[in-house]
Amino acid sequence: MKKLLSVLLTLAALAAALCVTAAAAETETAPAAEEPEKAPAFVRVWGRVSPWDGEGIYLKNDSGDGSLSEVVIHPGDAPAVDGATGLPLDLEKVKEGDTLYVWTGLAMALSLPPQMSAVVIVGNVPADAAAPEFCEIAGEAVSPAPGGKGSARFPLTGGGELHTGGGELEVTDKTVYTPWLTRQIVGMDDLVPGTRVLVWKDKNGAAEKVQLLPGVYRGYASTFATMHDVRVAVNGGFDAERDQGVPQFSAKRTENGVMAPIRGVAEAAGYEVRWDKELGVVVSLDGETVFSVQPGAETVRTAQGEGYLSAACLKEGGTTYLPLEDLCHWLNLYLSWG
Repeated sequence: MKKLLSVLLTLAALAAALCVTAAAAETETAPAAEEPEKAPAFVRVWGRVSPWDGEGIYLKNDSGDGSLSEVVIHPGDAPAVDGATGLPLDLEKVKEGDTLYVWTGLAMALSLPPQMSAVVIVGNVPADAAAPEFCEIAGEAVSPAPGGKGSARFPLTGGGELHTGGGELEVTDKTVYTPWLTRQIVGMDDLVPGTRVLVWKDKNGAAEKVQLLPGVYRGYASTFATMHDVRVAVNGGFDAERDQGVPQFSAKRTENGVMAPIRGVAEAAGYEVRWDKELGVVVSLDGETVFSVQPGAETVRTAQGEGYLSAACLKEGGTTYLPLEDLCHWLNLYLSWG
């Protein structure tokens, strides 16, 4: 139990440290719609497959590098990838002593060893090669070449000492893009916020190969701060030439954070929105209710029960608003703060 307590304390301390922000200096420019500091979303663990009587895959890392030296991984539906070829890895053929690299979420079962659910699993990495890296694209490309070709840098979802992510992904005109389990042609233009990828890098740290993993989001929302409000774009950015026709909406700054219009954002993401006298705003997809919420309520109602909001639903001037982060969560949109 001492080892488990050490792991939990390490993660708790890291999360607390990331939540501490420095006071911003006063400027004459508009305040940016910055993403609040959060604990990193992913943890990387690796080790040899070891005997285990329970369910899942027991990994033991004898290198002593990191607090999570022993962990049980539950694969679920996570992609399992051959690190040498990029093809599917048959976990049924993985044997004792094989080394696996696994990316998971922060959540773990309170047990010893800790048990975690996999996001992606990589095995069969050649002894003389580095394992590919798992990344989640956090925003639009920085200085992309015209037509989605050439070099560009993409910001990544943040990481920390025990975690992967953060920084940037560099792609070049030599980068090869591959899909996962489809024949779809993919390229740099498919690296939109929320896209999850495995990256094989060259000796200079640029991507030699980028493999796009199955999507987990319905789309993405981007933000841009102005002097008067925060603009929200759905499935696009704010480039006047490139993003013509991308739906954009004005969100409200309040003491409780950024509030976004439910109908505008939801309909732009492909949902149906209606008003019900008893339920309030009802958001549906293909005829099935996703959630409903009444103005002034601090919870939304779903088929699974109530879900809490970070601030109460607001109705003003005939428009109903929810906190932007909450709205994106219930609509399954990746939120990219500008």
